[in-house]
Amino acid sequence: MLRHRLRIVFALLVATCLGLASLLVSPAQAADSQVGRSVSEVLREWQARGLTLIYNDQLVSPALRVQQEPLAAGGIALLSEILAPHGLKLQSVGPDVWSVVAIRPGKAARPPRPAGLDTVVVTASRYVLASEEIGVSTVLVQDELRALPKLADESLRAVHRLPGAASNGISGLAHIRGGEQNETGIVFDGLTLSEPFHLKNLFSPVSVLDAEIVGAMDVYAGGFPVNYGDRMSAMIDVRSVVPPVEGMRAIGASLYHTNGLAGGSFDDARGRWLLSGRRSNLADAIRLVDSNLGEPKYLDSFSKVEYDFSEATSGALHLLVANDHLRVNNSQETESSKVSDNTAYIWATGEHRWSEQLLGRALLAYTNVDNDRDGTVEDPGRRSGFVRDHRSFNASNLKLELQQGNDGLLFQYGLELGLLSAHYSYASSLDVAAGEPFPDSPPSLTVREATLQPDGSQQAAFVSGRWRMTDRLTTELGMRWDNQTWDRVDGGTQLSPRLNLRYDPDARTQLRASWGRFYQAQGINELQLEDGIQTFFPAQRADHLILSAEHALVNHIRVRLEAYYKDYEELRPRFENQFDPLVLIPELQTDRIEVPATAGSVRGVELLLNRRGVGPWGWWLSYTWSQADDDIDGDEVRRSWDQTHSFNAGLNWISGRWDVTLAGTWHTGWPTTPVTLGTAPPGEVPPVVVGQRNATRYDAFKSVDLRAAYTFALENSELLTFVEFTNLLAQKNACCSEYAVRDTGGGVYTLERDVDHWIRFAPNLGVLWRF
Repeated sequence: MLRHRLRIVFALLVATCLGLASLLVSPAQAADSQVGRSVSEVLREWQARGLTLIYNDQLVSPALRVQQEPLAAGGIALLSEILAPHGLKLQSVGPDVWSVVAIRPGKAARPPRPAGLDTVVVTASRYVLASEEIGVSTVLVQDELRALPKLADESLRAVHRLPGAASNGISGLAHIRGGEQNETGIVFDGLTLSEPFHLKNLFSPVSVLDAEIVGAMDVYAGGFPVNYGDRMSAMIDVRSVVPPVEGMRAIGASLYHTNGLAGGSFDDARGRWLLSGRRSNLADAIRLVDSNLGEPKYLDSFSKVEYDFSEATSGALHLLVANDHLRVNNSQETESSKVSDNTAYIWATGEHRWSEQLLGRALLAYTNVDNDRDGTVEDPGRRSGFVRDHRSFNASNLKLELQQGNDGLLFQYGLELGLLSAHYSYASSLDVAAGEPFPDSPPSLTVREATLQPDGSQQAAFVSGRWRMTDRLTTELGMRWDNQTWDRVDGGTQLSPRLNLRYDPDARTQLRASWGRFYQAQGINELQLEDGIQTFFPAQRADHLILSAEHALVNHIRVRLEAYYKDYEELRPRFENQFDPLVLIPELQTDRIEVPATAGSVRGVELLLNRRGVGPWGWWLSYTWSQADDDIDGDEVRRSWDQTHSFNAGLNWISGRWDVTLAGTWHTGWPTTPVTLGTAPPGEVPPVVVGQRNATRYDAFKSVDLRAAYTFALENSELLTFVEFTNLLAQKNACCSEYAVRDTGGGVYTLERDVDHWIRFAPNLGVLWRF
């Protein structure tokens, strides 16, 4: 009934929004007029159609608008007409490569510098989302991220479209190449974020980074260089938008949140500032349908100030704050949970160039995180219990980097220092009656209590050298050293050697190979008190071996084939809910189990094809074969997110002010544990037999997602409207199982299985006014 009411309300909202949009736009505005559009937007559109354009945001600022309707139908002629009123023109700098330069006297632009050694991507498995400009250090602009369908308009969710990513459709985090979700590190403007997601007790659906402040994103699915550490699987490097000199302002609203952003410059553009804020609308939507599920709320804000002290020296100050308040009940109203999370990051960065061959960077940061979680279970005759979990931690970090060299030989050095402290106060109790969850289950009582205050330090250092051995061959060798001391106990020293090779047989082909060792220490805020563990474990280890080949075919089609192997050692125990992961309070469930794997392995092959054509159409298609195993007592057991076969596909259409993307995902069903009835004498209830863990699978996961956006040109501003559907066809993707033994009469018993599903259908619609 609740799902039916939600669908009706959302359908009415969609119809209302589209109806209002059709009334707001005049016939002239509805045409594919270029007047009033952002010049940079037009350039990006033609880049997406296949033109290779080089320009920078200082020359072509986001504030520049198309002043008159061009006469040319498209291509270079159209762009030349649009650029001319701003004193700009296109200049050929190579075969089918054009650069935007100034034509006004005294403002001639220098020809673009060829890609030097510092911009050559040597590591395998580096994806630049959507654009896939592999081989050049490019960034993914905000509009490309915005075009991808994604639940809650969450930019980091775009990573789920990459080959090798396993997602349940709800969580903002993905399992990258068979790794746990926390094996992916998220770096924002140079700082590694400790807890970067809202509503982490509800599968972390939304990150603390508003989509409007995400200006660039690079993703390493493995084999990342030594300046990234403390993660075993992947790194996501996010950079915030750079405010234009003329300033920027935006106000937006969707079913999920309301947000605002402003930015600009000062002191003759030597300084820049940015301020954003966002609040959730989820509680309002729940009240709208008169639901008793609860009130999930979140807030976040980001601000930064950048200043160029000279041509060689610059600095920036950043502040990121997030707040969550969650009160939620399960559908049977037998469980309730109340959560309050407060997170604050403040950090300063500086950069100085002593010469053309010597560059230094510094980062100083402070992090504070407070988490409070209270919950109860009251299911009379079956189980009862409570949990009180209050924890916090603080971290002060310093990072220094030095880059020295030229296009032939480049060295990087780094030093990282951190002081950390944490506080834990945990108590829980779970009383389970006999016959729960199965008729032959004995009664049990579990009581846990702990108060701890660990503190300590962490240190790291790294060095790498990148050598262009020939015009076709580049190699990078690096070494990283890490050490952690929590609660005055030496965590041990970890050495991480890494080697990357790149060979270009011709201008259209790149071959890469990566080998490296990657450690991940247990964070001072990651004690597993909820599962009865009060000590820290040594750092986990993963060795990566990656082979990659990429080739540019005809008609702007690129193909990429990549094979990888990941070997895990020194894994610490993890805990899972064996039959139902979709729960409010995991440790108060009867299916909570320990996975005592100390080793494991992941192997896979990925094939990716994409086309960014000369017309309005673009597409991508990927296939991944993979196998993710835990080694438990000498047996290979599938990880719970193992997916043997996975397909991802997408189709994008850009025409005038329209931007429509249709994307689909299919993968082998995730493993689950079989349950059967045993045998018993006549008249007695047979025992329930739990089979080998993860020995069977659910049906295949399928989802089709759609995003359609239209931008209205208003006077001195623009209005972006969009509608988005996650799991458009409402596919039933199994997530959870509940078993019950029924007496059918005459001493005959059967085992009934009730299967629940991940999110069935999630609409979203919104507007963003940029002025």
